[in-house]
Amino acid sequence: MSERVLEVVRQPDGRFLAGTRGEPGVEVSSWDDVRRLRDKRHLVDHWSAADRQAFVEQCGHPFDDWWGQLSPGCAQELLADPVGPVPPEYQDEVKRTLRHQSRQTGLGLEGSRFTEQVQAYLTAKAAERHAGG
Repeated sequence: MSERVLEVVRQPDGRFLAGTRGEPGVEVSSWDDVRRLRDKRHLVDHWSAADRQAFVEQCGHPFDDWWGQLSPGCAQELLADPVGPVPPEYQDEVKRTLRHQSRQTGLGLEGSRFTEQVQAYLTAKAAERHAGG
């Protein structure tokens, strides 16, 4: 069975349209819009790398909402070792915040470690913090 794809494409005027092949696209302007379309029809996102990067620059990273739910202590510990296991004292908090997140985006745990996508996100966050951003 092939996956059904939600095509997200940047238009020449800067807007983003999302839809399935053969259907007119719907304008999306936030990750919530993308999630609603994806989850409503059980679709898998498909972006060109440039379009996804442009959407991230405009709307933030799709993991930002999750990140904002973490306590400052948990966030600090995760940035201390972005590719290491989640510290035991924060595993319940992390699991609670992930409970209602879409795993389709790569946001999740594999055992006690985050997926590669989350590790890359945390590594970038740690580099920003180290650089003073």
